Amino acid sequence: MTDSDILKASYKKRYEDGDDGLRFQDLFYQGNFHGMDPIPDGIKGDRMIRERLKSGVMEKVTKEQVLKDQFTLEEMNDLNNYLAWNIWDVLVMRATEGVSGMIPRQEYEILSFMQEFYRYPEFMRLMTDQVGAQGIMDIGTSAKFEIGTKVNAVHDWCLGAVAFGMGRCGLLALETIQADDYVEESNEILKFMQRVLWGKRQDGYILNSQDRYRCAIHDQSIIDMLMNEVVDFEEGSDQFKAFTQFNATAELLAFFDHYDCRLGLGDTGPYELPDGRILIIRDLFVNEEIYHWSDVCEGLPYSYTLAVVLDPEKLGLEEIRVNDISTTFTQPKNYIPAITGGAIFVKDKWDTPMGEIHPLGLDQLDPHLDKIREATVKMYDKTLRMSRRILCTNGIYSYYIDMLLPYLRATGLYEEVCAKYDFWELDQRVSQAYYDITKRNFVQVTVPQKIFSGAGYLPFPEGTDLRRSKYSVL
Repeated sequence: MTDSDILKASYKKRYEDGDDGLRFQDLFYQGNFHGMDPIPDGIKGDRMIRERLKSGVMEKVTKEQVLKDQFTLEEMNDLNNYLAWNIWDVLVMRATEGVSGMIPRQEYEILSFMQEFYRYPEFMRLMTDQVGAQGIMDIGTSAKFEIGTKVNAVHDWCLGAVAFGMGRCGLLALETIQADDYVEESNEILKFMQRVLWGKRQDGYILNSQDRYRCAIHDQSIIDMLMNEVVDFEEGSDQFKAFTQFNATAELLAFFDHYDCRLGLGDTGPYELPDGRILIIRDLFVNEEIYHWSDVCEGLPYSYTLAVVLDPEKLGLEEIRVNDISTTFTQPKNYIPAITGGAIFVKDKWDTPMGEIHPLGLDQLDPHLDKIREATVKMYDKTLRMSRRILCTNGIYSYYIDMLLPYLRATGLYEEVCAKYDFWELDQRVSQAYYDITKRNFVQVTVPQKIFSGAGYLPFPEGTDLRRSKYSVL
């Protein structure tokens, strides 16, 4: 690299108090803040919406506050408003993923949101009873010392943002529930989310957006383990090509195996290295055997973990975000040419101990790439033969099962909720909604409008009893 290749990085300014960050897109959010200035994305948006909240629930909170049994109504409404903005903030960055030519993603998403809202509270209560509130927090903490774990930002975020936020929003839009229904259940969901996320971060925050989009949660021992295997290389070299090609190929299968969604991917970081470079730790889950369609992935490990080392000076990095769905975004946008080192690790099964996770040399990738490509082709062929109803059902499973699966496994309750609580069964109300969501452009127009504008995240009415559920269907 010559001096002329180096651009001055300014990304560290984003971490200074008072800095509003950059705008990654030109849209604005309104939500429940009628008559007030619309809110932008990013660091400035986080600051603006937190200034409008009435409680301190989205400021740094203590362990004692997290261990409390429930939120107040004011705290729940603040969580509702913040999560609605946060959902908008992450979705507008990847809005083009909303429609798939092969998988009816919009349809299965709204159905899975409803399924989660209805069914998760009972399972979350069972897990909390099993290990206690501290035990739930400890599950979050476990992510600091592991790679290839689905106790990660996107799954933790989905516990509340999806199961509560978008699930409740969808049911309100469908006029299946009212704003003062399922209050107790909503509290159960939000408390579970808060405990996992607080346990993971342990800095008082729960979301990456509160910390200027940093998710640098891994213990130094994990960073040292990864960096001991990192190979440095130049852009365009054989090693650079091998590493970036593997990243792209494995990422495609991880995405596809999880039905066109990001549950198969997980970034943490950025971690600032002593030499001035940045480390992103990326998990790619290419073979989730819990799914029947993953039979095409037979012979592949559960996950690969990539240590991605970026040179911020070469990129001229102005801002880096690891957002709450475990995805890295940068300004400038294309950070691939700035990758100057990498390492790959293999985790054979979901429960493989850390001591048995092993590195994969950059000169040993071809057999793995062959299997990944073969599995991807088989997945396409298998998917093309499925009916719309089967695709929707599989998609519901990919969200509803996978978003809760890591925590059920961690509490030892997965087999019990399958055997005693029909975990894999669809709620009758959700199954009926399969026919309703396509009427009057509900899934194509109404749901996106409610979610993206924030208009669908109705607050709980003042004076609502925290014990209230839903007592009648009239």
